[in-house]
Amino acid sequence: MAIEKMEFVFVTAARDRLDDVLEKCCESGCFQIESAVSANTGGGERTLRLMNDRNPYDVPFKGLASIATELEIKLEETPYDKCKLETGTDFTEFCDRLEEQLAEAARKRQEARRVISERRAALIQITHLNGLNAQFDRIFSCKHVHVRVGKLPLESRRKLEYYDQNFFFVPFEHDSSYCWGMYFCPKNDKELVDDIFTTLYFEQVHIPDFVRGNTEEAFKLLEAEIAEQEKIAEKADREIKSFAAVHEEEIQRAFSKLCHKRSLFELRRKVGVLRDKVYIKGFIPKKQHKQFEKLFEGCGDVTLAFMPPDADSGCTPPTVLKNTRLTRPYSMLVEMYGLPDYTGYNPTAFVALTYTLMFGIMFGDLGQGFIIFLLGLVIGKKVHKNFGGMMTRCGISSMIFGTVYGSVFGYEDLLDPVFEGIGIDFLPLHPFHNTSFILLTAVGLGVALILISMILNIIIGFREGDIEKAVFSNNGIAGLVFYGSIAAGVACSMLFDVKIMSAPFVILFIVIPAVCIFCKVPFAIAVKYKKFRLSNEEENMTVGNFIVENFFEMFEYVLSYVSNTMSFLRVGGFVLSHAGMMLVVSTLMNMVGSGAKPAVLIIGNAFVMVMEGMIVAIQIIRLEFYEIFSRFYSGNGKPFEPVKAGFSTEIE
Repeated sequence: MAIEKMEFVFVTAARDRLDDVLEKCCESGCFQIESAVSANTGGGERTLRLMNDRNPYDVPFKGLASIATELEIKLEETPYDKCKLETGTDFTEFCDRLEEQLAEAARKRQEARRVISERRAALIQITHLNGLNAQFDRIFSCKHVHVRVGKLPLESRRKLEYYDQNFFFVPFEHDSSYCWGMYFCPKNDKELVDDIFTTLYFEQVHIPDFVRGNTEEAFKLLEAEIAEQEKIAEKADREIKSFAAVHEEEIQRAFSKLCHKRSLFELRRKVGVLRDKVYIKGFIPKKQHKQFEKLFEGCGDVTLAFMPPDADSGCTPPTVLKNTRLTRPYSMLVEMYGLPDYTGYNPTAFVALTYTLMFGIMFGDLGQGFIIFLLGLVIGKKVHKNFGGMMTRCGISSMIFGTVYGSVFGYEDLLDPVFEGIGIDFLPLHPFHNTSFILLTAVGLGVALILISMILNIIIGFREGDIEKAVFSNNGIAGLVFYGSIAAGVACSMLFDVKIMSAPFVILFIVIPAVCIFCKVPFAIAVKYKKFRLSNEEENMTVGNFIVENFFEMFEYVLSYVSNTMSFLRVGGFVLSHAGMMLVVSTLMNMVGSGAKPAVLIIGNAFVMVMEGMIVAIQIIRLEFYEIFSRFYSGNGKPFEPVKAGFSTEIE
């Protein structure tokens, strides 16, 4: 699989044509704009400056969004051909007109809601003061008596009798925790008495000035006032809804056009300007060269210059993965890890092959694989195309390996007669009868994938001209020989009883590659410059420091070889795990009556498919990212993001 070829485009136009040029760039759907002035610009570009003008559409954007919220209008992208507004001033005046017409009704509603909120809060405050028959205003207007209303913890109320001070507390009602009431004292003693009640955790209840009469009268007055204000608020609501119904279509059109104008103007921040000319840089896919050029036909004062993608050192070409229909769904996994560099390697096909293979091995069941395949078709059409595509391919792989295992919805012997009928005596491969073979095969698969990853790293290293990476690194030729030789030696010794670990073999294929990895930096420099020397960092090291640092680095490499290889044991482990879980389902079916067996079968299979399917999918991603990708792949690429004047209701 490859990476889409890109072209660097340099657009020059008269300043008064800027909006038209940006409009066409957005219309193309294939142009990624770059900053016209970058850190690496040189020559004549140093006189360019970016257009950092204040966006005149920001203020009306916030204003119109606020008006829509007030009118409870859900803003949606709408065709705006009939909208005659153009400039930021036009949109601002439009907002002002709407706000002016809304102002009176909105003011009435806001004031009514404020009064309602205050009166309801007051009702809550005096709820527990039902025992008070005196007038609130008369109590609080006493000249020589200090009064506080509030609640006191029951435990604190019992402590009042221990205070021999000039005050008294009048309780009204209580619950399981508090007693509501008020205390009186001479104004000369209010500081002392307030301190006493504060230490007793007295919480004051503030009675607003508008509360009049005793408790019962205050309740009636407040409720009447709330009812009156609710009528005012409802009337204002009806006026606002009527206004919204009349102007909604106009507001939707205006806001959609405003979003377009605002985002288009925002693109100016990447446009360079010099006197009466503007300059725009960007990338387009090479295959869309003619389509992009055709958009500007007839624009006499607009010049397009098409160049190689590396023409401007200040602009990094974006990456677009170029995949076949078969492997395209797996690009989401590559993008999750990170896109490759523009000149890098597209691993989608490798991921598609290894992911599908491992999923089938770990989740091999003919019946369940068929269900996953069907679900993938539905999800691909209704929910997510790539995710559904991955499911269909994994479902097919699961069906293939389910046939090899002889497993159909957990029935391990259902396909035995089929294989006997066609004369295949080595199938089905029942997991519990071939445990050692499955686990060893899983490790062998891991060794093979690690070796392939190293080979890919070597190819990429030579392509990049990086001798250290391709030859002397732990994933280069030295690492390939070192790891492959040890793996071959262990396999021959344990499986075939062939002793190949002789002294010449060890020296040639293990010791020498290990030395190359140990001294990879100076060796790489010697190859490059035809002279043995240390790097700048190593020149400041002593021999002892060099040996210690590289020893621990070498130890880490060896440890990673072992741990990465053993990680693939989980592939075989999940084969056994799947068979074990289906055995549990089969056991539960034998424990229930014949009428309940179908329900247990369906529920058990559904549970295994959901739980184990998710775990297997996640574990394979881990193997791909940590055991495989880490050896050859660097996801430092820049995604391709074609410029567009989009619709958005988010206020920054």
